[in-house]
Amino acid sequence: MPSNSLSRYTTWLVLAVILVIGLELRLQAIQYTEVDHSIRHDAKDYIVYAYNLKYLNVYSKTFSTKSALPAPDALRPPGYPLFLSLILDETISNKSLATVLYAQVILSTLLILLAYATFTTLLGDKLALVVALLTALSPHLISVNVYYLSETLFAFLLMSFLWLVSQLKSPPQQFTLLALGATLAAASLTRPWLQYFIILLLPLVSTRNARIYFATAFFAVMSLWIFRNIVTLGMISDSATMITSIYHGMYPGFMFDNQPESYGYPYRFDPRAQEISASLYSVIKEIIRRFTDYPVEHLQWYLVGKPVSLFSWNIIQGMGDVFIYAVKRSPYFEFTHFEISHEIMRFVHSPLIAFSMIGSALAWAPKRVLRLGEHSLFVVRCISLLIGYFILIHMIAAPFPRYAIPMLPILYGMAFFGGTQLFYWLKAKYDGAIALRRT
Repeated sequence: MPSNSLSRYTTWLVLAVILVIGLELRLQAIQYTEVDHSIRHDAKDYIVYAYNLKYLNVYSKTFSTKSALPAPDALRPPGYPLFLSLILDETISNKSLATVLYAQVILSTLLILLAYATFTTLLGDKLALVVALLTALSPHLISVNVYYLSETLFAFLLMSFLWLVSQLKSPPQQFTLLALGATLAAASLTRPWLQYFIILLLPLVSTRNARIYFATAFFAVMSLWIFRNIVTLGMISDSATMITSIYHGMYPGFMFDNQPESYGYPYRFDPRAQEISASLYSVIKEIIRRFTDYPVEHLQWYLVGKPVSLFSWNIIQGMGDVFIYAVKRSPYFEFTHFEISHEIMRFVHSPLIAFSMIGSALAWAPKRVLRLGEHSLFVVRCISLLIGYFILIHMIAAPFPRYAIPMLPILYGMAFFGGTQLFYWLKAKYDGAIALRRT
């Protein structure tokens, strides 16, 4: 690991300043942002789920009353509705809705601290502080707090999981392993794309006993949702959301027949939309047909276009830029310090993504090349595996940039890991060439 340490006092002072900056930007965002119809689409579903769960004891997206209970379903995972149910009151008052946003600001600020704590293992204090600063300034991570959407909670849970990974000393403590499994399950119940990551991660865990504790905690939490679905609905899960995501992601460039007016919503222009999306079989059949008819275009889309779209700056399905639902007012339109931070982050976005990919690849270089200890090597390979898994899942499903927002602190950290490792490798090559000349 690179020698990159500050005095404890200086480190905590700088980190405190970064946290204050991040907190202030987030508080100003929810104070000065006016969302156009904030309770709609996904947000409306989450709020209705939370209300039904808390006051009707039914998990359903259908709004109803106590005299006519809605039919239960499992279209959306329960993580974020459970979070909302802790805060929302029976009238879904403006006060309780505002409290949700303030709670998200707290989680988003803690995310900054977790990003620093996680990447100190790999980068040392100085660069970990830079990662924390980027996380604090990220317009995506700031703006997402103004919506009643799952990204903030998921980002917090995902980074909590990685922080616990960084705490897995040898031999790992049983409590840490149990917390690790439970946190991964909680994150998976918030955004289900994560739920199969445990299959890839388990082989990296050092001992058989450690794997047992980790897996037991994970499946114990996940089984609550699975058991509920089996008892209530007679099935393990509802595949409708997965089918929709795979279907929405099959259009190259997010356009139907390259029609610019269909960008972002190609399925609305497809006359066969209902037929294609009827089942997983019909979606896969149509994808195979399109690959057969237009192999080059679809290979380019799935192998290159999708990853590029996934990590692009602009939110595709939404207002654009860093906004999901349209906003009538935002501090990014009004305040100079917001505008400056936005432009800085937009300028460095693509280089950071590129270096994060380099870092993810370099994580699998031989130990002697990386000059990392066993623990640091384990941590960076877990993070690299997560990024690779995330990309692979969204090469199959719809690669909307909104889905990458919770991954941004992880990408920032891996960008600096990639940059430093590349620097050390080039420096070693240069030093070797100089030594060879002298002989």
